[in-house]
Amino acid sequence: MNATKRKFNALLQGIGAKPTSQPPTTDGKDNSNIYPSNRPSTPNSTLASNDITTPNKEMGAPGILSTPSDFLSKRRRVGVLESTPGNEKTGGTTISNVVLKKWTPGGKAVSPTKESKVEPPKYCPGDRDELIRRLGTFQELTEWTPKPDKVNEIEWAKRGWVCQGKERVRCTLCHKELVVKTGKREVDGKEVPVIVGSDIEEALVKRFVELIVDAHQEDCLWRKRGCDDSLLRLPLASPPTALATLRQRYDDLCARRPFLPYTFNLRLPEGLDLQAIKLQLTPAFFNEPPPPNTNPSTPNDVALALALTGWQGLTNARVGAVPNSANCATCLRRLGLWMFKSKEVDEETGQVLVPAPMDYLDPVREHRFFCPWRNATAQHNPGAKTVDNKTAWQVLEQTIKNHAYLRMQSEKSNRRSILHRPTASVPVTPSKGGQVDVGEHSPMLGPDTVDDEEDTTVRDAKDKERWARLRRVKSLFDTKNGRKLRRTPTRPGSTASSRPPTAHARQASVPPDTPSKK
Repeated sequence: MNATKRKFNALLQGIGAKPTSQPPTTDGKDNSNIYPSNRPSTPNSTLASNDITTPNKEMGAPGILSTPSDFLSKRRRVGVLESTPGNEKTGGTTISNVVLKKWTPGGKAVSPTKESKVEPPKYCPGDRDELIRRLGTFQELTEWTPKPDKVNEIEWAKRGWVCQGKERVRCTLCHKELVVKTGKREVDGKEVPVIVGSDIEEALVKRFVELIVDAHQEDCLWRKRGCDDSLLRLPLASPPTALATLRQRYDDLCARRPFLPYTFNLRLPEGLDLQAIKLQLTPAFFNEPPPPNTNPSTPNDVALALALTGWQGLTNARVGAVPNSANCATCLRRLGLWMFKSKEVDEETGQVLVPAPMDYLDPVREHRFFCPWRNATAQHNPGAKTVDNKTAWQVLEQTIKNHAYLRMQSEKSNRRSILHRPTASVPVTPSKGGQVDVGEHSPMLGPDTVDDEEDTTVRDAKDKERWARLRRVKSLFDTKNGRKLRRTPTRPGSTASSRPPTAHARQASVPPDTPSKK
């Protein structure tokens, strides 16, 4: 009976054991005879080698699972169930520690990583885009409240500071941090404005102005040099670039047409003649390239006025296009269009029944004080010889006007070249009395042609007068010797030279001597 029990126990222990024909392996030795690894490495083999588990006593032949205990142990090994201390000791590979590796031509497997993001430069005092990026970190009102002009966000951004948290700035290069608070104090975890004297506030502002530079480390480059004041200047002198960006802003605003204010809700600055600008724009400005379906058939005056003053549609990085808001790409000012549009208007009479929350919209005043669309100093060209106190919208208006003038002059010169062709090219029919009969299909002379002929007559008269003056001036320099040299001979057919004859010429003119007869 005991012998039977011992045989039965031996049978149970032998179930799932490895065949005796295979050489035994230990945990520290390589199983190269079972899983050959001397073949060339491939992407599939690299992944497969990571999926191979170290054989132990609980494993049977490869691919054979004879009992439920083996099946459970397999599930433990692949990570379906939590691994037991026994499995951890054997060093089996589980799904949790499998790393997919990228195949390289050299045969080395490289662990894949996410596409490395290009880090922004830490010191770039001449990069306008980086200045605007740093300025954008001060947008959230929950993290940065408005400050006096001398310690405003633009002053911190020019010296390499970004908003790190609630009223906290950090240098992009030396990583120094600083808390900026003026006239506020924390009470029970909340910031409460504190009434301070003007002298105390001025002292705080003066101290923060010094810290904008001095708060950097001694070897920080932002301490030595910051961004130039003219870095925010907009390049609007080139007509192709200026008109292309204007059309892009106009299209963005036309897509938000239901939320745009009415024309009477706008208060445009003096000197901005919207109708004159519409006439000065190129005829194909609103049609080329083809506009999107959101654009109206006729030009939208409100969208054009906002685009001329630097506004465009707001686009959020997470949400996308915000239909009821606009923003400035330079000062990053956000504008809620619904606040300036009258809520209810009588369509027949145009009378406002329910006014807007705000009285009117001044598109220039809504920009921040340092924005070139509002500040002429920020738009000033440091290389200009003359001081031109023009904001960005005034420069854009002047560019459109100059481009229209040059286009008109070019068209006028082309028309003149077509009209002032030789008379032989115009088909005419002679008639009796020396009169010329113009055919029905000959070009008719309109008012423009008459004006051109009058201009030609006046120009010819001025040319004759100019030549007469030149002759009179030339006569003052004439002398008697000069007139004698230029005098022509009386004998017809002969030529005279104004230069006296040379000795060689005299010898040639004398006939050779003839020998005398003796």
